[in-house]
Amino acid sequence: MDELEKYRPSKVTDLIVNAKILEEITQWLRSWENGTPSKRALILHGPPGTGKTTTAYAIAGEMGLPVVEMNASNERSADSMKRVAMMASLYRDLSTFDETVKREYDHIILIDEADNIFESRNSRVGGDTGGLTELARIIKSSRSPIIITMNEFYDFRRKPAGKDIVANSVVIEFRQFQRIRDSDYKSFKLSLLQRLKHISQLEGLQFDPSAVERAIERNRDDIRSIINDSLSSFSYQGEVTSGFEGGIRDTETSIFDCMRDTFKSKDYDRILQDLFSKDFETEDYLMWIDENARAEVKETEDLESVYRLIADADIFMGRVMHKQHYAFKGYAEEILAGISFTIDKPNTHFVKYEFPKRILRMSRMRDGKETRRSLLTKISRICHTDRSVVEESMWYFSTLAKSRKILAGMQSVLSLSEKETTILKKG
Repeated sequence: MDELEKYRPSKVTDLIVNAKILEEITQWLRSWENGTPSKRALILHGPPGTGKTTTAYAIAGEMGLPVVEMNASNERSADSMKRVAMMASLYRDLSTFDETVKREYDHIILIDEADNIFESRNSRVGGDTGGLTELARIIKSSRSPIIITMNEFYDFRRKPAGKDIVANSVVIEFRQFQRIRDSDYKSFKLSLLQRLKHISQLEGLQFDPSAVERAIERNRDDIRSIINDSLSSFSYQGEVTSGFEGGIRDTETSIFDCMRDTFKSKDYDRILQDLFSKDFETEDYLMWIDENARAEVKETEDLESVYRLIADADIFMGRVMHKQHYAFKGYAEEILAGISFTIDKPNTHFVKYEFPKRILRMSRMRDGKETRRSLLTKISRICHTDRSVVEESMWYFSTLAKSRKILAGMQSVLSLSEKETTILKKG
């Protein structure tokens, strides 16, 4: 059992969540105290790692109930949904049986990663046919509490039965804070510091608050990654560890630590060691330096020297692309590692490093390509043809989509997301 599992919260009050989220969860729990409430389902949505599944199990612990779980690896058709609902409503777990407790439910139903359910009314398209429709029906009639987790809430809401499920559920967004100046951020950081200090004491580790702050800066509200990064950098018997004996994850240098050392450290060997154990690509490192050089370097002469090194490193990265000779990446890294030595008047103030705009643009392009591929796949299945044929005929489907009635039908049959619909309209 790893440390994350060992210290998983067993009740709601142990959760690392802001006051608003905690209050919303508590209100939903209270709604079950006087019988079955009008909204039997709780939707927890947010990015991976923010604690949605952990929260579901903490709620179960608070209510003293076992969990009947259906996750993304299961078939989630109408029949499988019915089996899970029947198990939760009819089977009583002997370990929780208590005649003094008068309630009509004995399990919590957990539908994990519900946004990954691809439902279609047409069996020829494939997918978990009828799963969401059956889930919507179960929510209205179930005597058991139902918790649904998902990453992409807004895409889920657009699915044929998604709107019905949302309308009959309490919805909580797992966003711990908006900005680092918010009171929610301070509360979130304090909770993490207290929890990690407690864990470090139990594990015999030397607690390092600065490691927690760096982990939060690096991972924002991804609690799983924050705890992993923090624990793996704490000291044990005076030595820096690479994580617990069971291994949370290997010690890797983040882009933020590497950027700080690149601009501020005069230890060339240390910077090279950072790059040797980095968790990012050399080309990303180059773009991060290019994006943040003007914020970190204030003197014109120093900035000119920095950009000269960036240009030299970029030449070697170009050779990697043209000649497929990956050893040139090492040359580029050795050049960039010398940046701090060209800065005569280093900046002593804190700099918040910005994510490179070029990477963001590339990411959006990649997401667009993946969305288009998904759209082509759905259309090709129902048309019984290859994606390449559909690609050539996209002008035809785009023309059809100009009719609101036809577009609505295509959205329903193909379970189109908002992004897929946008691409369909453009052709």
